[in-house]
Amino acid sequence: MQIKSVDHISYAVTDIDKVVDSWSKLYGIGPWTYQENGGTDTKGRPWKIRMAFAYVGPVEIELVQCVEGRIFQSKFIDKWGEGVHHLGFFVDDVDAEAADLVEKGANLLIHDPGRFAYLDAGGPGGAIFELMQRRDKK
Repeated sequence: MQIKSVDHISYAVTDIDKVVDSWSKLYGIGPWTYQENGGTDTKGRPWKIRMAFAYVGPVEIELVQCVEGRIFQSKFIDKWGEGVHHLGFFVDDVDAEAADLVEKGANLLIHDPGRFAYLDAGGPGGAIFELMQRRDKK
């Protein structure tokens, strides 16, 4: 895999409205769009999140707040507090790229086939990368 651009920066936050207000006023970031998502985890526990999205040039900024249950970002906030959770990259074939990275030693954290995969290379840096299916592909 050869990363050519950062397409997405995701922040784990505890109060999405305060962050949107602050970043809009201080940095002029916006307009923001909002989404909610939810469901149950593999153990049947409910979860719900709020997300806010804005662009800075071609880079998508994502804010994620857990409003019910526990999610991937909850552990991050418990350990590190609010902040950059992961970087995202658009790829033509998320499943093939994820499989290749796992074969090379990356740890697959979450995978929604055909849509996205979160991976951690382990070792130095501790970065979580999200591979996202290029949006112009169905």
